[in-house]
Amino acid sequence: MDLKKIEKSFASIIDAIGEDKNREGLINTPERVAQSYSEFFSGIDKDPKDMLQKTILTDKKDIVIEKNIDFYSMCEHHFLPFFGTVDIAYIPNNKIIGFGHIISALEVLAKRPQLQERLGYQLADALYEALQCEGVMVIVKAKHLCMTMRGSKKENSEIITTSCRGCFENDTLRRIEVINLLK
Repeated sequence: MDLKKIEKSFASIIDAIGEDKNREGLINTPERVAQSYSEFFSGIDKDPKDMLQKTILTDKKDIVIEKNIDFYSMCEHHFLPFFGTVDIAYIPNNKIIGFGHIISALEVLAKRPQLQERLGYQLADALYEALQCEGVMVIVKAKHLCMTMRGSKKENSEIITTSCRGCFENDTLRRIEVINLLK
């Protein structure tokens, strides 16, 4: 990531909106924005499956759920944040994964310019492929600042997306079971 280029570009944005980039409160803003972007977009060029390599063998096939995982990301359409929670359910096929590893995979995907729908299906794909599990279900609930600060300006709207892989794609009863467990 080219932090100096980000700094220079953001100084140009400050100029373009009609502000004085040399005003006391703005002098170091381009540098602060560049540092923030280095964190916000630290998932670019990383593979979430790399976070999912340390598995544990199991002979059980019970549903595993991790819910209410906080995340934030940047909408690729407006470069404004969206944030919320992710719920994940999977049915093992001889392998389980530590919950922190799932969170790390989510962080890799969230820390790049993103769409909520893509975030969910990329996480579902990564888990399904890395664990070779019987099924994965990912539910993403988020608020989008591009909808609350601009555009429709609907502060209380929440977007919910789901991504299902394996047995959850066709087994309605399994999906309902997960949804009931998440309540």
